[in-house]
Amino acid sequence: MSKKTRAKRKQNKGKHRTFGKYIKVYLTSLAIGSAVFILGTVIFKPQVPCANSHSCTSDLTVKIENGATGMFDGKKVIPPIIAQSQETSQQSVLGTQSAADKHIYVDLTTQTLYAYQGATLFMQTLVSTGRWNKTPVGNFNIWEKLISTRMSGGQGADAYDLPNVPYVMYFYSDYGLHGAYWHDNFGHTMSHGCVNMRQIDAKKLYNWADGPVNGQLGTAVSVCDNFIAPGTCVQNNPIN
Repeated sequence: MSKKTRAKRKQNKGKHRTFGKYIKVYLTSLAIGSAVFILGTVIFKPQVPCANSHSCTSDLTVKIENGATGMFDGKKVIPPIIAQSQETSQQSVLGTQSAADKHIYVDLTTQTLYAYQGATLFMQTLVSTGRWNKTPVGNFNIWEKLISTRMSGGQGADAYDLPNVPYVMYFYSDYGLHGAYWHDNFGHTMSHGCVNMRQIDAKKLYNWADGPVNGQLGTAVSVCDNFIAPGTCVQNNPIN
């Protein structure tokens, strides 16, 4: 074999080694990238804020479970009976205003809900917002209305399981306005992030407020650190 042939073969081997090295680096980088993606999207996936761990992992659907029993604060509670044909009309009480003029405000400081249609106060009532999980501050719209559903979550002594939660109006993730039958401590924080209302008040608001229809957003909901007046809602650290 001539010196020229040996030199050429040596040169080709060097090229093959260099190419092989590039392939190894590429495959290693691909493997690392895939591992980082899996860790980021599966193992360390950001958690969506959730008021009810049960509903975060299942459909937020109508559930009527008459005859079931619930549990709150370690005690058995009796849910209300929900009629299949229960009135769910959304007639405008004030009539002369459009749905776009409706606005619900929740004042976390005074634990008070205000519902306005234009400049007219439709209702004002004491509520109970988040004690174990903060009610999100921000500006939202009702994205779903359910006459009844089941809510459950918490851990240990804070665990709860509540069938037939009535007049639910979700405004952010699974945070909602709804009736509460398991306590009567309105005016004080009592929830896992939702806005608890007396059942009679929740029904009144449910029949007045609008969900999304024909591409139109549902009734506006503003959660305030302090509510001053319609259009003036103090929000220190809103999420949106």
